[in-house]
Amino acid sequence: MPGRLAPAPKPVWQNDYYAVLVDAPMAIVWNVRSSKPFASLEELEASVASVCVSLDGLGRSRYALLLDVRAAPGRNDPAFEAALDRLRPLWFRGFRRVGVLVQSVVGELQAQRYARRDSIKRLITSDEAALLRYLTQGG
Repeated sequence: MPGRLAPAPKPVWQNDYYAVLVDAPMAIVWNVRSSKPFASLEELEASVASVCVSLDGLGRSRYALLLDVRAAPGRNDPAFEAALDRLRPLWFRGFRRVGVLVQSVVGELQAQRYARRDSIKRLITSDEAALLRYLTQGG
């Protein structure tokens, strides 16, 4: 979030894996992934379930979702991918727009593969400014 002139997003929930922050003036909910690897699929599922409860409490339709996975450790084993396939629709549903902020081309390719599988429209980029512009557009 460097270079922003607006106040920083306000933290509303956090665990070892994710933080949920709200930027009310921009109407964006940030989900920021930490660098801590999941020790088990149960931890992944419980963590995303908690994120979803937090998002539900905010009123998803009022916001765009920005998922910042720049710090996420790489992982693409079949069980992990299957779990994310189940979780993403619950996680991303109901927002005006969805954007994914990635660190690398590899991360971008993985996020694009996920987008093709779940058919949830989103912008995937390493350009934070472009992502913020996309998420704050009307419609």
